[in-house]
Formats: sequence, structure tokens, C-alpha cells
Amino acid sequence: MNRVDEFIRTYNDLDREIKNTLKLDKHISHMKALDILSKKSDLIARNLDVLKQYARLRNCIVHDTISGVGQAIAVPLAEVVERYKSILNRFKNPLTVYDICTHRSKLLVASPKSIAIDVMQAMESLLISRVPIVENENVVGIFNGNVLIYYLANTKNYSISKDTTMDELMEFTKLDYNRKEQFDFADKNLNVYDAEKYFKKRNKDNHKLVALFITSDGTKQGRLLGLLTEWDLFNKID
Repeated sequence: MNRVDEFIRTYNDLDREIKNTLKLDKHISHMKALDILSKKSDLIARNLDVLKQYARLRNCIVHDTISGVGQAIAVPLAEVVERYKSILNRFKNPLTVYDICTHRSKLLVASPKSIAIDVMQAMESLLISRVPIVENENVVGIFNGNVLIYYLANTKNYSISKDTTMDELMEFTKLDYNRKEQFDFADKNLNVYDAEKYFKKRNKDNHKLVALFITSDGTKQGRLLGLLTEWDLFNKID
């Protein structure tokens, strides 16, 4: 299939998907349908100008030809066709938080029985600032540098030994202990744009949502599947 045919097919597929989604009359213009959907879909809103450019290009291809030869007046660049197809694919198959999070198999995690010094050495080696504490695949806390500060300041015990375990620090690793750094849980099917809105909503009044734990049921009781940060949202969404 040549690029012109591929471009036109993508336009037709997107037009059909949009009108089916919105339950619009098929005679409503593509431009109007895009405007309506842009108020409901962040994906379409972010790409609205590009999609309208593609629609105008489609109209030129369909309605205008080179005089005397009957060929299309323009041929879309390969990059244009690929981007168009990518937007269509993302509309039909929305990107979820599980698609872009750090999966459980790649996370550095600790257990309540983990030796604190070992965890800290691993964090330094991997340049990681926070480590989930997991028991029976459930998140029961988070370890970071602040935990040691809270522990030393509150227990008046001014050192930890090579045998100190996470168990001994658990009071200070609770997810809600540091109220300025917050964590929450989300289902793996949560749309990335909804996740982005959730981060923005929670990041106010000197409080920051640091990460979402992606779990099997979207709650603290669920099995840990991955971890999502704002960095993931800013750097992995097309």
C-alpha cells in the first residue's frame, strides 16, 4: 500500500472511531468531530492542531489532482503517516500507567527483614532515592534518607548497626509518616492522562505526590505490579 492510500485509510479509520465513540451522525464533519472530542480526550486535545492539518491534507489529496495525469496533488511524508497511525493506535488502545511504569521485576525493593545498610548500599549503587518495603507482595512502607533522620531524632539512638533491619525502622517508613511526601495506589488500567491530572491535583499546598504504586486491584491491599512517578509521565508519554 502506498503512502497516499495508507494516509487516507488512517483518516477514515480515525473518523469512524471518533464518531462511534461520540455516537455522532456520520455526516458531521471530521473537523467538528475533532473539536467535540478534544474536550473529552487529552490525546486528541494535545494533537488537535496536527490532526486538523492532516484533515486538510486529506481533503487536498481526495479532492484535488494534478491536471492531466489524475494523480494526488500531494504525497504525505513517511513520518506524517507514521505519526497519524500512532495517534490512531493510541486512541484505539489508550496508554495506561502500567505501560509506562517501572515494573515490579525491575524495582529495587526491601522487606521488613532486610538489613538497612545493605539497602542503602544498593540505593547508592543504583542511584535510587526511595525503596518500597514489601511484605507478601503488598507495599507496607517506603525507605529513604529521611527515615534515618526521623529514626535518629525520635529514638535518641544516634547510630544504626550493621544488623539493623527495616523492622526496627518501620514506624518511620509508613507511607503517611512524612506528610509533605505522599504516595498513593492506582489500578494498572488507569489512563496516563488521568494519572497526570491526579498528580497535578495532589501537588499543592506544599504537598507532593511522589509516586503511585500500581497494584493488582488499585489499593494498598493489592499485589505490587509497578511504580509510577511524575518523571515517567513527563518522559514516556508520546
